[in-house]
Amino acid sequence: MSAEEEDKPAFSFYGVNFGLKLPTGEREVRNAEGDRAERTLQPGTGTTDALLGAFYSRLLPNSDASWFVQVLWQKPLGDKEDYKPGPRLSLDAGYRYEATDRIGLMIQLNALYQKRDRGQQAEPEDTGGKFLFVSPGVGFAIAKGTQIYGFIQLPLYQYVNGVQLTADWSVVAGISSRF
Repeated sequence: MSAEEEDKPAFSFYGVNFGLKLPTGEREVRNAEGDRAERTLQPGTGTTDALLGAFYSRLLPNSDASWFVQVLWQKPLGDKEDYKPGPRLSLDAGYRYEATDRIGLMIQLNALYQKRDRGQQAEPEDTGGKFLFVSPGVGFAIAKGTQIYGFIQLPLYQYVNGVQLTADWSVVAGISSRF
């Protein structure tokens, strides 16, 4: 290793995230008999939610790797039809290795805590929980600053209040761009 490589600095990035989740998603899903499904089973909540978070990322010196940590809090700002989903807090930590100029191999731990829903249309006894997932994945650079990525999310721990549906695994895919 040359002296220049030994002195290669590590770069850190940090910042805050904030925004709104708008009230999207269907709230009128019905079964075969025409009965409207419970609010907790509807794809949309009908609420606008505040999002607030922070992140930190560090490129590791003398390597093609980096790590990150981020936290995100999601809080409904009101209710819709006397239903208010529980606030949620997520914490993610991960490691990325640049296998080639265009391919990155990744692994993440994802923790989620969700409080119980509230309101006349809520079923608080069957909502909320604590979750921990491991998520291996891959990213592919399609242009400078733009990548497509995919993860398989595998549960390490799932605790739900009452009776709820949980998945044995899930897939997350997307595209990200920096500008």
